[in-house]
Amino acid sequence: MILKTQRQVLAAAAFWIWASFTPLAAQQKSLQDSTPEQRAKMQTEWMKTKLGLNGSQVTQAYNLNLFYAQKNESILKSSEGKLNKFKKLRPIQKEKDNALSNILNPDQYKRYQELKDQLIQNLKDKKR
Repeated sequence: MILKTQRQVLAAAAFWIWASFTPLAAQQKSLQDSTPEQRAKMQTEWMKTKLGLNGSQVTQAYNLNLFYAQKNESILKSSEGKLNKFKKLRPIQKEKDNALSNILNPDQYKRYQELKDQLIQNLKDKKR
């Protein structure tokens, strides 16, 4: 049970780190201080750069990222602890990943999953 919880926390933390790979992070502005529109824009730019999205994919990815950034807003702004936030964000992230698989081609989606796995591994390594 503890291992499962640790994996859930790591997966959610990976999402937060992934969302932070942006100009806002460089400006040291916290994720909680950003708007859903800012988060959607930075996630889309990250995807465009790392996954080589075409024009149509950029538009679709932005719309998807905005939808989920708005959906996550109340969780991110809540006063709940990090673990509770992670538990609530995890199924939403899975839902988003499924929708994203309809936008990306198979190679792009594979690369997306690899990048997420790298983030999780980096978190595990940092924890040790």
